[in-house]
Amino acid sequence: MSDKIDTRISPTLYPGIAGEIADYDDETRPLLGQTETAVHEAFQALQSIHDAKAGAAKNPALNEYAQLIAVDNHATKLMSKVYGSWSRTVDTLNNNIASLEKELNAPVEQRATQSMASEIRSFFRGMDNEAKRITAIRQAIADGDSITVTAVLGGRHYLSGIDAETSAQFLHEWHGAQRPLEAKKLRAMKAAAEMLNNRYKMLTKAVSDAVGDIKIYEESKDGKRQILVKTVTPEMVRKQVKESNAAFAVPV
Repeated sequence: MSDKIDTRISPTLYPGIAGEIADYDDETRPLLGQTETAVHEAFQALQSIHDAKAGAAKNPALNEYAQLIAVDNHATKLMSKVYGSWSRTVDTLNNNIASLEKELNAPVEQRATQSMASEIRSFFRGMDNEAKRITAIRQAIADGDSITVTAVLGGRHYLSGIDAETSAQFLHEWHGAQRPLEAKKLRAMKAAAEMLNNRYKMLTKAVSDAVGDIKIYEESKDGKRQILVKTVTPEMVRKQVKESNAAFAVPV
């Protein structure tokens, strides 16, 4: 993060992601470098847009309409690159998440003999209710009891008296418990993708606010206040310019 606070930009769009991603550390940083770059570039672009607006306002050759178009052109050029990088970063995160989730949801091989595995599944199926089965499986995962866990999760889910969704959930928990680093990386990447998706709307609004518009006011009938009667956007100015230029077209 920059040492100097730029009050023109919301703190939520400042560079730096460590405070928003609980699992951000030396082990996950290599996976989140692209995320850090995307956030940093977006912040720099916003600063440049604000600087361009301040500079345009000092140009005596530009009226307020020309200033608006000049700043919008600058913003469009900058943000085209930023949005592209932002989108690619989200795509990369999603692809990496899907790949790692596939690993953490992979089937397990039974560690027990076939007869022992059958007995274990029968034991679980014979429990009074699902709550007891869930508690027992979760305890086996916590204890690192590969014999019990792989017997229950390595066979058809209904043989142990659990449904498919619960079986898949415990399979993920087992892999996560056995591979804590991969589980942490997955959490970090999911948090990064969520952060970028949440920030995107804030970023586009911040760009629009930085470019601005032209507000036209009229005095109220009682002369005591100004009333907003029209807001002119860059698109509206371009349309007017295009219509105006059409009058200068040379007939062929």
